[in-house]
Order: sequence, then C-alpha cells, then structure tokens
Amino acid sequence: MASLAFLFGMIPSTEKVESADDQLRADYAAFQSYEKSEELKHFLDLESEVTSSDFAIRKKKILKENYKTSEEYRKEARYQQMTKKSKSDAPSEEIASLEKEINSDTFQKRRQYLTMKPKERYETTEEFRKEDEYNTLKKSEKVIWYFKIKKKYPFKEIEKWEETFNESFAGSRLDESRWMIRYYWGDAILDEPYTMSDDKSFPTDGKNIEFYDNKLRLVCKHEEMEGKKWDPIHGFLQDSFEFSSGLISTGKSFRQKFGIFKAKIKMSSTDMSQAFWMVSDGIVPHIDVAKYEKGKLYSNYFWSSRPGDAPSKSISKTGGSRYTSDFFIFSLEWSPNKLVWKINDKVFKTQSSGVPQEEMYMVFSAGLKDWASDSGLPAAMEIDWIRVYKMKE
Repeated sequence: MASLAFLFGMIPSTEKVESADDQLRADYAAFQSYEKSEELKHFLDLESEVTSSDFAIRKKKILKENYKTSEEYRKEARYQQMTKKSKSDAPSEEIASLEKEINSDTFQKRRQYLTMKPKERYETTEEFRKEDEYNTLKKSEKVIWYFKIKKKYPFKEIEKWEETFNESFAGSRLDESRWMIRYYWGDAILDEPYTMSDDKSFPTDGKNIEFYDNKLRLVCKHEEMEGKKWDPIHGFLQDSFEFSSGLISTGKSFRQKFGIFKAKIKMSSTDMSQAFWMVSDGIVPHIDVAKYEKGKLYSNYFWSSRPGDAPSKSISKTGGSRYTSDFFIFSLEWSPNKLVWKINDKVFKTQSSGVPQEEMYMVFSAGLKDWASDSGLPAAMEIDWIRVYKMKE
C-alpha cells in the first residue's frame, strides 16, 4: 500500500506535516508552562474551595440569614422594650450599653447587611467574590484550552522521546564543534580529504558549503581539484578532478544507537548523487535514509550478518522528480528490532533483518559519480534542519 501511495504521490505535504509537528510541540511547551503557572494554581485552589461541601454550607447559611432571627435584632428589641418601661430620667447601665452598641457603625453595618435581600447580601461577601472569580476563570480561554488539551492529551508519543541533536543552520558559518567537512576516516587516518573510487568530484574543505535563509547548501560545481581517491585494491591514490563537491558529517561529535533521525531536505534535479546516510566504523552497516540518483529516490540498507561475509543489501526506490520541487522530511526510526524509513511521516520502507546494534553517525553529501552528467552545474542539495531523538529511559 505504501508503494502505491508514493507512486501516485499520495503523501501529506511537507508544510502540513511540519506545521502539525511544530504546533504539537508548541502546545506541549505551552501546556507544561501553564501547568506550572500561578494562574492555574490559583484556579485549582479556588475550585477546590468553591466546590467543597464546607463552602456550600457557608453559602447556604449566608443566604438564609435573617435580621429577625439575629442577635442584633434581639438586642434592638430588648433596648426598645427597656426604654418604654423605664420611668427614670437616668437610664440604666444596660440601656446605656445597648444604646451605645446599637448606634455604633459596626452594629448599623451589620443591621444593614442582615436586612438586605439574600442575593444582594451574598454579593457583598468574600464567598461571592471567590465564586465569581472562579466562574470567570473557568470561562477563560486559557483554562478552557488547558482542560480540553488535558482531556485529549496528545503528547504521549512525544513524551517518550528526548531530543539529542538539533541543527537549524541559523548562523552564517558551520559549527565545527559538531560538523566535519571530510569523510571521518580521511580525517582520522590522513588528516586530509579523500573521495571514493566511483566519484568524479572531490570534496573541498568547506568551500562548497553555503548558507542562505537559515539553510545549508552542499554545492557541486566545475572546479579543477587535486586529491586522494580510495581504491579498494591499491588504497589511496593521488588523482585529478574537474569538479568539486561538499559533505558534512557528525563522525567525531555525535553518534547514537537507536532513535529517530530526521532531516528536511530539497534535492537537486541534476545528475548529482545526493544523500542523507548513516554509517559506523566499518563499510557496513550503511543506511541510506534518503538518496537521490538518476531521477530516483532510494532508501537502502547494507549489512553483514558476520564479519567477513559478503554484505547483504535491501534496495527500495520510487520516482524522484517530485523531491526536487520542494523540501521533504526524510526520517529513519531505528529500534532494536526494526528500521522504518518515512517520507513526510508516511512509511516508505521497513526492515527487520540485520538491524544494526552499534552507534552510527550522520553524513550529508552531494557530488558527481562516474556515470553522471555535469549538466546544470553548479547545483546544490539544500538542508533546512536536522533533528535526532532517543527513547527516554
């Protein structure tokens, strides 16, 4: 089914996939931030109090309060009764005390409060203020959003993963603390660049790496070069080249076993061989997460079951022209028992045999092979971003 989907271009757009992922992660960050906010804490405290049985009892008591059943009414009635009965010009101590209390601001405010209508009386209380604030917050966009998201909780999948590598090429220079611009073994053994036996372009020390609009370009162009070529029989041989190329690698800075490896890439429609691939310290295992050659897009895997055995291979391809018209998100999901290749989050290929069990590093390269035409040069493979995740322990 996946092959038919890719054959007919039935995959979600890059913009849709990226926007959905960005929105989900933004929502997760906002959810976590709001979950720790004083506003939510205050709301939950109010909710706990306002919805409690103790609050309901207090509210009911306030609404049922009546002046005629109050202590204040009893004292006022007593005062009026005593003043009617008193025949002496000099009031008694009790009358004087009651008169002072009844005429006080505290008593009059209490009397005014108790003679109000129940609803009006409740609206003057601290209980009403808290209940009103609770109901207002309950209708706020933030609180509604929070509880709606909490009910659905669409973050279970992203919570399984932690980001271990992120490159957005936001600067104007390559970060040399994380990127090599040579093949790893050229740096480790020769301390200089080299190329493979079937290449007719030579990787320069950074001249073919360009930046624009927060994107990196690996450029291949006409340029006379001298350098070493790896020959499987004779080893490293000096050779001449008419073309230059570019590559970047995390061979010295970042390796990982298992996880999700993703990159947003736009391939060139020229005859360049362009690839996002992964390798370890040997020739195999070798994973082509995405490789564009001869108008086709490939996802390949090469491995050896035992040292000394001839490598096994698994080759998958689809029509590649659409991948030169825009950026696409190519990813590899690598677990102990399976490799899953995806394009814009849609499964393109799976592999369950020979799954690598060692750390691997990422390489991005663009150059000309022996069979390639130089038509359309200079040309570039463009990389917008690279992200790697691993399963949380």
